[in-house]
Amino acid sequence: MPSPRSTRSIAIVLAVFGIAVLHAMHLRHLPDDAYISFRVAQNFASGEGLVFNPGEYVMAYSNFLWVILLGAGNWIGIDSPTLAPVLGGLFCLGILALVFTSLQKRHGDPAAATAALAVLAFSPTFAFWLQGGLEGPMFAFFLLLGVVLTWEAEASDEPRRYAVIGLVFGLAALSRPEGVFYAVPAAAYLLWRRRTKRRATRVALFLGVTVAMFTAFTLWMLVYYGDPLPNPYYAKAHPLSLEVLARGWRISALFVAGYLGAPVLVIVAWALATRLLPSARGWLPLSVIAAFVVFYLRVGGDLQIYYRMWFWVLPMLALLLGEAVVVFSSEPRRRVIAIAVALLVVGLHSQHTLRGREHGRVPEDERFVRGALLIGDTLARLHPGARVAANNVGALAYASRLHVVDMLGLTDRHIAKAPGKRVGIPAHESHDGAYVLAARPDFIFLGMPLAFSQRLPLGYYLSGGGYPSDLDLAHGGALFRAYELYQLPLPDGRFAPVFRRVRD
Repeated sequence: MPSPRSTRSIAIVLAVFGIAVLHAMHLRHLPDDAYISFRVAQNFASGEGLVFNPGEYVMAYSNFLWVILLGAGNWIGIDSPTLAPVLGGLFCLGILALVFTSLQKRHGDPAAATAALAVLAFSPTFAFWLQGGLEGPMFAFFLLLGVVLTWEAEASDEPRRYAVIGLVFGLAALSRPEGVFYAVPAAAYLLWRRRTKRRATRVALFLGVTVAMFTAFTLWMLVYYGDPLPNPYYAKAHPLSLEVLARGWRISALFVAGYLGAPVLVIVAWALATRLLPSARGWLPLSVIAAFVVFYLRVGGDLQIYYRMWFWVLPMLALLLGEAVVVFSSEPRRRVIAIAVALLVVGLHSQHTLRGREHGRVPEDERFVRGALLIGDTLARLHPGARVAANNVGALAYASRLHVVDMLGLTDRHIAKAPGKRVGIPAHESHDGAYVLAARPDFIFLGMPLAFSQRLPLGYYLSGGGYPSDLDLAHGGALFRAYELYQLPLPDGRFAPVFRRVRD
């Protein structure tokens, strides 16, 4: 029979999870990128393989384990838009349980553990991506589990513990390839805590398991797709430069500013509480955050709604806050500081649910995705078998099941690796207009596939704006000689402007 303490802990975690779910329902939205994974899972379940377009062996996703789980759901009859939020919720429940039990076990302070959970539940980044359809909750769960298991292993040299840690970081690498790099701070932490030959042997075992899993996965990618890395990497990657780092820094500043400095406040509070003593427990989550920041700056950031990639390290910030609250609360005269810090951090997180740039993007993007789904379904009904070229292809391709050329290159190998890409909006820089025209698609969407209540005139597309892919495609007028502007009629009375091929 569960003890009263266990029952109380379960009740706290479930209550906070309920708050997070209500928060998620307020922000409920499946972004367009999620539908790329949904489309691959759909094809996988139907026997077409792990591909975006049947017959084109391109790794159009970077979340292998997530796509496999969604594909399994499709195979038993659960569609991805239904399953993905459920899986995200389960992994988020696991994150809350791990944060709470880890802090509770170490310090026996349910108040500090609850404060850490509150930061997550009231964070719109956590709430949005709890049900956002992508792998963030799963990836964050494995990173957090790796950190917790590393903490538990630091006083032991039992080989099995280290093999399990290696397995967990290996699963993180199957969730996202860069997960393999987060094994490094965990290994460094273990060696720092005990500098012995036996510890070095155990850490080598841990790293060996992780690297073996990642190597096997990489070899499979090379054999199955012909590339050792996911195609989105090639579409987004730039050589290291000050311009890339500066963009990553600017986007990082958007995250910090959106939460009015709360992430920095958490780290400062932990540093003041622990006085940065070597014995402080927070060095491991802090090093994971540091590793993430290095990665984030190197790739130049990401502009998904509510700072998608930052979700991965939110549990690390929660652990740091919990540690800070515990230390401050250890002295009665400083307990008021602990309460004030916890309430301030929770308040700074919760305000971003109701205000700010990201708050406004949610309904705007929801309208776009709903329109793209309707456009895709209409195209499939009115023009079965058509070939389509578009930017922002997720929902359009998922709903239509048509062959779709991704003009941004996320799902197209050639465009992802085409020369001439410049640093601009993340994931919207790759292009090759001549290649798209040579593919002779039946329909080409410039800009985003959008639905309008009135017919959009051709002059709109002659004004010179748009993505680099649009500008490249329209350069020289070849598009307008071979295609005419067509107003696709939608069932709700709106129109979707699209260019229809009229001559070769």
